[in-house]
Amino acid sequence: MSERDGLTSAGAAAALARADELRASVRERGRWLVRFQLAYGAMSLVAVLMLGLVDWPAGIVISVAFWAVTLPPLIFYAVRQPVAHRGMARSHLVMMAAWTVLYLAVLMPGTQMQGEPGWWVPGAVAVSLPGFVAAYLTSRRVTGRAARP
Repeated sequence: MSERDGLTSAGAAAALARADELRASVRERGRWLVRFQLAYGAMSLVAVLMLGLVDWPAGIVISVAFWAVTLPPLIFYAVRQPVAHRGMARSHLVMMAAWTVLYLAVLMPGTQMQGEPGWWVPGAVAVSLPGFVAAYLTSRRVTGRAARP
């Protein structure tokens, strides 16, 4: 580009500096998703433990009440965020699909093992993993430490 094209060296430098500022801002503001995913993983762990280890039907009621109290604020937090990283919808879909499969894989046989820590503790950890793994991968992505395709 030349000055004749309307872009000077100073203008190009300013545009590059602005692009760097925007990139840094998007990275900083994109970290909300890591917090969301960590919270979802932790909530899953607690809810599954309550569901499986507290006598039924109280465990079911407590687990559902826990979700009812904790999930709406988490969703409200998410919808108020102004930044979403490229590929966020896909990564969220993968996280939720994995969570659903694991939740059902723990819950269905678990109906026959109510109160058994040997089933519910590892099961709760397994169900929480999609949130924690997604948080790790998202953290690497938004901080620029992920491998570039």
